[in-house]
Amino acid sequence: KAVDGIHDVTLESVKISNGSGSGIGVLAEIINKNSDRIGATATWKVESTGNQSIQSGTISDLKINGIAIGTITDIKAGDSEGKLLAAVNNLKDQTGVEASIDPRGNLVLNSIDGRGIVVSASAGISIAGMSGTNSENYGRLTLTRMDPRDILVSGTNFTNIGYAAATVAETTINLRTIKGNFSVEQACAMGAHAMSNTLVLSQNIAASGMGAGVTTFVGAQMVMAIADTSMKMLDKIRSDLGSVQNQLVATINNISVTQVNVKSAESSIRDVDFASESANFSKNNILAQSGSYAMSQANAVQQNVMKLLQ
Repeated sequence: KAVDGIHDVTLESVKISNGSGSGIGVLAEIINKNSDRIGATATWKVESTGNQSIQSGTISDLKINGIAIGTITDIKAGDSEGKLLAAVNNLKDQTGVEASIDPRGNLVLNSIDGRGIVVSASAGISIAGMSGTNSENYGRLTLTRMDPRDILVSGTNFTNIGYAAATVAETTINLRTIKGNFSVEQACAMGAHAMSNTLVLSQNIAASGMGAGVTTFVGAQMVMAIADTSMKMLDKIRSDLGSVQNQLVATINNISVTQVNVKSAESSIRDVDFASESANFSKNNILAQSGSYAMSQANAVQQNVMKLLQ
């Protein structure tokens, strides 16, 4: 909205769901295709993390995004035998979801293409820590603008992707900011805690934010983005200076051509004046010589008459 302060950019509609060809991954792709017009880029993350380590037991009729995974029996604590991971990952091409286990032993489900993640089971889903709010997740979208202007978003149901005023984390990052630790607000706006559960996020808040500069992956990505933006701005300045330089060179060349033309015209004028004056001089010289001849003839006639009279 008002990407240049005046004009809006309207994008095509995107369905946010857990089906193939939908979700914030598709939305981010559309935004990035139009990044030159919008002036912003998009990244996404759809990740569901269990709220506890995997417990031993059985999960009956497990489904992910409507695809039946089946009943998984005799799961060991922490899925030490890999039964749960194997069952989920065997169908990841159909579900669009890949499973892993974090260092705490919690199940982590990652969307491969940005579609949502919906997990259900007839029994035992709590074994994987995926009960309640963890069972349905459509991810977080992060928009980054490479200039000081605000990012303004509007549209039908756009608040469903978290862009309501009360749910947006926003900040401005520059080279001065990355000298110290990122604050929690800055880290959240950068997407560092996009999929963190309440416990993890509170621990991060207690730790006073996120490590400085390139000490974290998200921080390194932001530093690279700042560097990339700086290079683009320098390229733009160089382009502007090059354009001005080309205009100055063209102006100087035009002045030089004009100078040559003026000198040529002056030379032509001088040549014309010299020829005209030479013709006038020759004419006057002939007239003078004719006058002298006439005078000499007149004197000769007078002398002849005087001789006859004598």
